[in-house]
Amino acid sequence: MEFKINRVNFEKTLASIVKLIPPKSTHTVLQNIIIEAKDNKLNIEGTDLDIFIQKSLTCDLKKAGKALLPGKKLLEIARESNVEEMYFKLKELNLQINVGNAQFNIPALDYNEFPEVPSFPSRRWINLSAGELNEMVDSTIFMVSKDVSRRAMNGVFLQLKNNTLNMVTTDGARLALYRKELKAEDGELIVPPKVFDLLDINQSEDPVELFIEERMVGLKFSSTSIIARLIEGPYPNYESVIPKVFPGICTVEKDILEGALKRVSLVSSPSIKSVKFDFSGDKLLLSASSADFGEAKEEVPCLYEGEKMSVWFNAGFLLEIIRHTLGNDIVLQLTSPSTAALIKAKGLENLIYLLMPLRIDSYE
Repeated sequence: MEFKINRVNFEKTLASIVKLIPPKSTHTVLQNIIIEAKDNKLNIEGTDLDIFIQKSLTCDLKKAGKALLPGKKLLEIARESNVEEMYFKLKELNLQINVGNAQFNIPALDYNEFPEVPSFPSRRWINLSAGELNEMVDSTIFMVSKDVSRRAMNGVFLQLKNNTLNMVTTDGARLALYRKELKAEDGELIVPPKVFDLLDINQSEDPVELFIEERMVGLKFSSTSIIARLIEGPYPNYESVIPKVFPGICTVEKDILEGALKRVSLVSSPSIKSVKFDFSGDKLLLSASSADFGEAKEEVPCLYEGEKMSVWFNAGFLLEIIRHTLGNDIVLQLTSPSTAALIKAKGLENLIYLLMPLRIDSYE
């Protein structure tokens, strides 16, 4: 194998593959990547055994070949090399890399030791633009559960039903739902969130195709192919927990609420971040206290319709929702002090959040 390649393109492509390499693994071969040069293309593959990724980029090929090489070390060499092009030459199990006046000799492994890549799923399911998919993911993925005992909730739920694509995430205390009209065959699957970390697409209009089959999902975009094992379900019945009746509805300017909540929560308990919301008329009173840090209160102008209500929320959870909510005004639709509130941007129905209140018995 012998070729030369643009260093910037090689570094960028390699970086998006190396992020898949597990930091620790009993399978040391997973620290390596496959590099195959043929037909003036360089194909690079990596895996963590649950997800397989392949990317290709053009190269100036002199001799075709294939090798198994340490991915992170190649990336470090590319990053530290201040040259336009890199030269690679493989002889037996030794890779020689020339970058300017520097030369590296990197030991290679037998590529037959690399895990076998599954067949790419055959059934094309949906097609989205990169911009559309990224917006859906950015708005929901932060709510994926970290609790490994609730395996289904460790993934992103994709459901196509009645020509609507629903992307759902939940950690039990909160839930995100992004709806998008899309004509395709009904179906549902739970995708590992790490798959979406690999969506490094510069052009928002570029298409992303999803292919499915039993227990596998495949994504194709630009010069990238990803195959991932699906997370086994069933996923919780999210539709059953979305409230329909709201005794109180509060509309408030997002930036004002965010600033006040940050200030008041400074004195709340660091472990719970509890803040009390008192809703009435044209004002919202935020208050918090703790034995170590004292207390704080702040009034926030708002438009409130409904009965007076006092609700405790986790300030950290609510601030995260506020940051991901589009628009200038945010709407909090309240059910009761002990049941989920629905939060969304004013005038937008495609993205909603649910947040369970905290159960605080008293406030002094």
